[in-house]
Amino acid sequence: MISQITDWILRMSLKWKLLLPFLILSFIGTTVLVYIGLRSQEKLIKNEELKELARVYQIFLTVIDHRETQALSLATMVAVNPIAEAALALRDREGLYRSFVPLYDELRKNFGIGQFHFHIPPAKSFLRLHMPEESGEMISYRREVIDAMKSGKAVSGLEWGLTGLGIRGVAPVYYAGELAGTVEIGFPFDAPFLEQLKGQWQTDLTVYEKRGEDNYILLATTVKGYAFYDPFPLNGDLSSGWPRMLISPAGAPDRSVLLGTVSDFYGEMVALVQIEVDRSAIMRRLEKTRNLMFLVGGVGIILSFALTWLVAYLFVRPIVEIVHDADEIARGRREKRLKIRPADEMGRLTISLNTMLDSLQARRREIANYARTLERKVQERTADLVSSEEKYRTLVENIPLIVYRLLDDGTTEFLNPYFTEKLGYSIEEAVGNKRFWWEKVCGYTGGPEDDMVRHCWENGAELRVERIIKSRKGEELIFIDHAIPALDEHGNVKWVDGTMVDITELKLLQERTLQTEEIRVLGEISARFAHEIRNPLAIAGGFARRLCNAMSQDDPHYKFAQIIVEEVARLEDILQIILSSIEPFTLTVSRVDLNKSLQHCLDGLEESIQVRQIHLETIFDPALDAIDGDSDLLHRAFECLLKHAVVSSPRNDSLLVTTEKRNGTCVVKISHRAEGLGDEDLEQFFFPRITGKTGSDIKDLPLAKVIIHRHGGKVTVQREVEGRILLRIELPVVLPKPRGGKGRQVRSAN
Repeated sequence: MISQITDWILRMSLKWKLLLPFLILSFIGTTVLVYIGLRSQEKLIKNEELKELARVYQIFLTVIDHRETQALSLATMVAVNPIAEAALALRDREGLYRSFVPLYDELRKNFGIGQFHFHIPPAKSFLRLHMPEESGEMISYRREVIDAMKSGKAVSGLEWGLTGLGIRGVAPVYYAGELAGTVEIGFPFDAPFLEQLKGQWQTDLTVYEKRGEDNYILLATTVKGYAFYDPFPLNGDLSSGWPRMLISPAGAPDRSVLLGTVSDFYGEMVALVQIEVDRSAIMRRLEKTRNLMFLVGGVGIILSFALTWLVAYLFVRPIVEIVHDADEIARGRREKRLKIRPADEMGRLTISLNTMLDSLQARRREIANYARTLERKVQERTADLVSSEEKYRTLVENIPLIVYRLLDDGTTEFLNPYFTEKLGYSIEEAVGNKRFWWEKVCGYTGGPEDDMVRHCWENGAELRVERIIKSRKGEELIFIDHAIPALDEHGNVKWVDGTMVDITELKLLQERTLQTEEIRVLGEISARFAHEIRNPLAIAGGFARRLCNAMSQDDPHYKFAQIIVEEVARLEDILQIILSSIEPFTLTVSRVDLNKSLQHCLDGLEESIQVRQIHLETIFDPALDAIDGDSDLLHRAFECLLKHAVVSSPRNDSLLVTTEKRNGTCVVKISHRAEGLGDEDLEQFFFPRITGKTGSDIKDLPLAKVIIHRHGGKVTVQREVEGRILLRIELPVVLPKPRGGKGRQVRSAN
């Protein structure tokens, strides 16, 4: 049988001997290339789909974290409200309900708040604003409430309550230093919440609530016409890791699905989230690509067959002579061109061989020339590479962020000098210790909180996380760490390249912004209470004065009535100070001459200065620039400070007032003796003091400091020698522009 096949092959035409092997090889090669190309493309697309699923899952968890932070912030704000503190301490359920129902309605309408709940120790429901008829039961099953009451600290997280699973924040409420109870604010974790996320991400989400150790039920979904399918064994073995991802699972071939855990405040699983992404467009693109590659492969096979057949036909007749000539050319033994044959197939082949011979000779000459210039070109290329490397290294070493590379075993392969400049650790410390980066930078402990780090190394997922890192000096710095894994051809992580940006100052600015907003709210609350207190106080003072006037001085109750009148007067003075300090005002900006303004204030205090026999000395800088400011308010502030200096100075003492220009600012100094002022008094210099002595109470001191600050200036109080104190006021020549870049109207002073 074999001999017959061999004999048949030997008797086959030379043309077919050439055609059949090339046809078979071209078919196999094209098929293999098409298969590899399709498989590679499918693998790349699936990897990208898995990364997208993981990214959506992380964003979903981040949204929950943000909701927890919002709920905790709102609960904390309510917890420090004096009305809530007093009402909860007095167990005034009706007062608590009237005070906070409007706030609950506003939060529910505009921010989607679902739960607003007050509790009292040990763990008892006191008032549900969202369900006022349901209260009074023990809620010891609420771990967040129990933890907040025991620890005295605010907590937040996912937790099950009477109204279902919610994103809740619980804050303790103190009254007079004692725990009065807790307040809870929560967002519902339900279908509308998932629909909102679907509208933003165009991704279907389904949540299965955990009802037992191995029991999960459907809680909410965004899939229209939802038909349950179980791509994962929800009620089976849960020992494998989370999250779990599948591409085209059974029952949903046009979907990619991720099933991940949702944990509560204590890190315990309370639900599973199923994220579904429509991949029908990807499937259509893959099918189109597959058909195109099959078409191209088929065309390639046909063209290969036709070309092979043409070559075989051209070489079939004078093959021996052509092979001989070609062999001589290949061995380099032939320098002369081939003899020109008739204008048939062999003639054209001869011309081609002659062309090849000429080309080979030209290539030999080029190779000889290239060999002579090769060393020079290598040197030029080497110099270019060195120059490029120097530019790159200069950029990395001078850029204001940390650039690093970590190998797969934890070794720090590269760090730029900014690492040492910022954190104080030497590069040798980081490079020489494989655990350095994990322990000092990542804070890796191996616990569940390090899942994101492990996910980056094990799955090759890009990581972007906020870190708090302690420097060598113990300072806590906040960085944004952006790690990008580099994968080998098998998809394994070879190393991780990353950058770390210092955002410590940005965080401080955010905190200062929040503190400024809190101070503004407290100022508004103080103004409201001051106005509310003024009327009852005025009535009490009026009746006390009438009572005092109606009594004779011999009446034993006259002294008590007189004390009431004096104390009410003190309270009225305190209210006046508070109102003048917190009442908002608008600057009417003009050009102000500080020398003239100070002299005008001193002229108005001349009588007081003469009465106290104070020696006044003024040193005004004649070159002092006029500044932008409100002349009336500045006059009021300086008049208050100078009056305080005159009243505080002992008789027959000296008062020094100077002005000078320094570093683009105008500096005003007021120096005088003030006996009996301790360090604590200097720190509280601008706090009001109501002593009741005529002329000793300067009620506009807090307002004076506020006016100077509103002009972009600052005022400091320092102790000098021999019991003297120095008030130093610095004011900018040009007012800073308001936030938002808006300008201001400056009018000329007339």
